[in-house]
Amino acid sequence: MISVSRYLFIQDAGAESAIQRDSLIRQMKEADRGVEYDFYAAAGPEDALRHVSLYCDLHAGLDTCFVACGGDGLTSGVASGLMGADEGKTMAVWDPEGTNSLARYYEGRDFGSVARLLAGDATSIDMIRVNNTYALNSCTFGLEDLSEGKGLFHSLSAVLRRSFSSVRMTADGVPLDAGNVLILTLANGRYGSGGLFCTPQAANDDGKLDLCAVRNMSPTRLMKLLPLLSEGKLGDDPAFAADIILRRVGTLIIESSKDLTLYADGRPLTDRQFSIRVVPSAVRLVVPAE
Repeated sequence: MISVSRYLFIQDAGAESAIQRDSLIRQMKEADRGVEYDFYAAAGPEDALRHVSLYCDLHAGLDTCFVACGGDGLTSGVASGLMGADEGKTMAVWDPEGTNSLARYYEGRDFGSVARLLAGDATSIDMIRVNNTYALNSCTFGLEDLSEGKGLFHSLSAVLRRSFSSVRMTADGVPLDAGNVLILTLANGRYGSGGLFCTPQAANDDGKLDLCAVRNMSPTRLMKLLPLLSEGKLGDDPAFAADIILRRVGTLIIESSKDLTLYADGRPLTDRQFSIRVVPSAVRLVVPAE
């Protein structure tokens, strides 16, 4: 169990924040640990990043745990704000609904219990650097089209329209013969956008990123592949072996002849060249006690 002087709960500003706060205050009182705590309502991931980074600069030496109380974007913002912070600054996730991708990574742990959070231990986890932006969970292309809830037909149409063209990819200095790519994820965790289970073997503390790329194919074939994508079984069906690339990498360079948009934990980044690499043991995460 770690010793933390202060907990700062970072919430998504909105109608639910007051209900969240009441629940957290009640659980903090029930835990009766006598620690200081406060709240900050962030107006999105970038605001969370700025607030955490500024807090770390202004409170050097004060052991503080920043608890992300929201989705993947907010959690990523909190983690990004901790880049370069002193060792006494940690992060955690409060997720009573069980939908946060980082919380889902640690199966069997109760991320909705403040008492278990306060009794948890810290572990170092990796981050992803995409040009000058950081991500906690994944950098993707195409997955957003499959997870926006627009219906299967519209989702497939969006994926097919936005397939990679005239793109070169180099993994750890070796060119990849990928052809046109429909879906790409470079993941630190096991779950992608919308809970898609693209990289089931990924580990967030191994100093590597799991690359999953789906080559161009017909709509009919893509429909047959989607169940494998959502269930983490892309590598299990030999019928699709020629259609996918699965490997672990430390770096990936993507070069395009035209503007390309990737999503770093849901945040859109548009450029013609992306340098993506793992940053080992970048932040310390408090995992709830068993």
